[in-house]
Amino acid sequence: MEQLVLTASFLVPLILSAVLFYNAQNNRPRLILAISMLNATAVFVANYFYFLEDFYIYTYLHSLHVALVLFIYPSIYLYLVGLTGKLKSLKRTWIHFLPGITFFVAYILFFDLRFNYNERVSFLSTYREGIIDDARFQFIEWIRLINVTTIVIQVIAYSFAIFTESRKYNMRLRNEFSNADHLQIKWLSWFNSALIIVAIVSVIFYVINPFSDENNIFLILSMFTISVFIWLIGIWGNAQPKIVLPTERKPSTEGQNGIDSIYKQLETLMLEEKYYLKPDLTLTELSRLSGTNRSYTSQAINKYGNSNFSSFVNKYRIEEAKKTMIEKPGIKLEQVARESGFGSLLSMQRSFSKQVGISPGKWRTSVHQKTTV
Repeated sequence: MEQLVLTASFLVPLILSAVLFYNAQNNRPRLILAISMLNATAVFVANYFYFLEDFYIYTYLHSLHVALVLFIYPSIYLYLVGLTGKLKSLKRTWIHFLPGITFFVAYILFFDLRFNYNERVSFLSTYREGIIDDARFQFIEWIRLINVTTIVIQVIAYSFAIFTESRKYNMRLRNEFSNADHLQIKWLSWFNSALIIVAIVSVIFYVINPFSDENNIFLILSMFTISVFIWLIGIWGNAQPKIVLPTERKPSTEGQNGIDSIYKQLETLMLEEKYYLKPDLTLTELSRLSGTNRSYTSQAINKYGNSNFSSFVNKYRIEEAKKTMIEKPGIKLEQVARESGFGSLLSMQRSFSKQVGISPGKWRTSVHQKTTV
């Protein structure tokens, strides 16, 4: 059973990395995620030999294992930054991998080169028991504790960064696309929340518990859970469409006093031309139609509409949906969503519930009940 779980932990990321590499044509974020899956594969291969207590093989993997564990969160973070369009170059990304590189060099110098093969095997097979008779190994134990502390700090720091970047990115999407549900990356925040808890618990348990069959089973299961979360990130990342966000042009001072007229023009486009019926309507396109740029359009919507672009457009779609449901009592909600400009029923339900306070189905039921009384 243990071998099966440990094998699945590295086999699935390996398959996902191959799929991501195959689908990574002109898609840098997907390429970064593919490398991240390959890194995870190597980590769980090392875990395989470690938890099966095959230290005669693991001793050759230990220093690299230490480094690769410290590469997991930075690579996920860089995938997110690449997805949001903020990663213009890979030249400066090495700084994120500096902790892993540092510990890799430290273990090579003070562990691999300092001790012979049998001594390394002896240390790896006994250190969790607290049995360190050789005074030379005490220095290695200090390095190990610093390494574990670094992992905990890294998990917390990158988790916070992932939350922050995800939030900024999703807000940016709502300010550019009228239907952005299929483009948002809320899934990464949800996985991040669970992963940070499992990761920290696993690290703490690893530090304070010695070798034993019972403890190792717990650690194997917790590591397997981490692996599953990494699988899900790979699966969702492969399905995540590439998003090209328009570059923001610096607005001139001309037109600053005409924000109110811009908003009136936007209302005209919505009410008379009904551009909200276009499911793929973007802020850039609406700005072009109104004869101005994205900055002024966004300012007008924020100032007079008290909302972002997505909420502004969906306000008109909701009114269209209400009108459709009144005029066509038997129409399916999926058809209502299509006819009112929403990209999907789920998108309409979310927007309707947020702005109206109830779901479109309940709203229709309440309206029909009032008309029949």
